[in-house]
Amino acid sequence: MVMEIKVLKNPDGTIFYPQTHWEAIRGLVLVGQDVDGIMTALDKIKLDSIEDGAEKNNVTSLDISNWNEKQDAVLVSANGTKFRILVTDNGELRTIQL
Repeated sequence: MVMEIKVLKNPDGTIFYPQTHWEAIRGLVLVGQDVDGIMTALDKIKLDSIEDGAEKNNVTSLDISNWNEKQDAVLVSANGTKFRILVTDNGELRTIQL
């Protein structure tokens, strides 16, 4: 079965997505690890490999603290001179030669 995808647009050209119900997919083939269906088999394999209780990311509060205390940005000019980049409270960029 080939799925035809149509885009719905308001008169002004804005794309919109209608609300639907789970019964709208009744009769569609369910996916398996070797059979495409409502999603691809490859996506099913990826989902099955996610551990129970997995979090969206593994960033710890220590990681966040370290990032917040990140080192100053240092750029090196073509002749090898190093400059530290600073931002003033007014958003102006300043440099200090190291």
